[in-house]
Amino acid sequence: STPCQMYHERQRKQLCLVHALNAIMQQHEFTEESLNEICYSLDDRRWFNPHKSWLNLGNYDANVLMAALALKDLQVMWFDSRQDPSRIRLDYVKAFIVNVPSRVYIPFMTNRHWFTILQRDDGAFVNLDSKLEEPELIPDIVSYIREKFAKTEDKVQIMVVSSMDTSELMKAE
Repeated sequence: STPCQMYHERQRKQLCLVHALNAIMQQHEFTEESLNEICYSLDDRRWFNPHKSWLNLGNYDANVLMAALALKDLQVMWFDSRQDPSRIRLDYVKAFIVNVPSRVYIPFMTNRHWFTILQRDDGAFVNLDSKLEEPELIPDIVSYIREKFAKTEDKVQIMVVSSMDTSELMKAE
């Protein structure tokens, strides 16, 4: 199957976390409303909620990501960029969620872009970034992660998503 046959949402407002989560689920599972509810469950302030944009555009933080995936019995492990990505037990990985700081400057706001790299049943990894026209096959996920972290000025963060206990995700050194 081609990457194009996968469920892929295109970017809308700053709802990239909605799109990234739906890419993991491979269906329209999460909405702006459902992520806002998660924000309010983490902090009941409706105005200036620290987990989302005060402009009501989205721009959700990592706490929302982790809470949403926990609802689906998925675990999240922050990948330590000092580790070699070849230590990740890829057979336990459902997806990677990548967080890239945005170049857009809006006062009093940190902007971030979330996107999912999903592992298909055949073991191939597919970039389902909502900013892409269509999904892209990633031929070598370990090299891809190394390249992402090589650009340290970007402050890229990568989370590993698994249905397994995250303590099992790394091979012993």
